[in-house]
Formats: sequence, structure tokens, C-alpha cells
Amino acid sequence: MHYAARGINGPIGDLLFPIHHGILYYPGIEVLPPFVLYGTDRMTGEDYPDVAKAWEQRLLTLESTEPIEFRRQNFGDYEIPSLHLKQGLEPAGRTGFGLHVRG
Repeated sequence: MHYAARGINGPIGDLLFPIHHGILYYPGIEVLPPFVLYGTDRMTGEDYPDVAKAWEQRLLTLESTEPIEFRRQNFGDYEIPSLHLKQGLEPAGRTGFGLHVRG
């Protein structure tokens, strides 16, 4: 898959992080996990009902979908003034943009 840790485009979460975190979350918007469709260029008419059902389900559950739990800048997770994540807060094996999401 192109959007995976070793894929040519990298993980979709890393690709979307600057938008989700920097453009939406930073000024105060609660950001929901994206609804992502892979391989849409290869979708057939037979695929459409399943995709439409998944999209419908997503829309029906928007109010109960938990937002992405980004770490807040001034609430103790980061060293001030460097804004580096404090040692020991990173989940095991997590690197990159994923460090800045709780859980």
C-alpha cells in the first residue's frame, strides 16, 4: 500500500498531520479521524454500495466519534520554551508525528 510506514507516500496520518494539527487543531477545532478511501481509481460499480454504506455510517456517528487526541502545548507534556516532548511520555515504538498524539 502506498500510504503505509514503508509506502512511497508514508502513513496517511503523517501526510495529514500538518493539516489536522497545524491548520485545524492549533486554532481550536476538534479534529475527527479522517474517512479515507484507498484505491479509488480502481473502484468498480460493485464496490460503490459498500463504500456508500461506510460513508453513511460515518456520517451517522459523527457526534459520537472521538476527536484525535493531540497533546496540548501548554499542559505539561512539552518542555518550555523548546516545545520538545518530555522524556518518557512517548508510547513504546512510536516516532515522528505520532509522538504528538496521546494514547
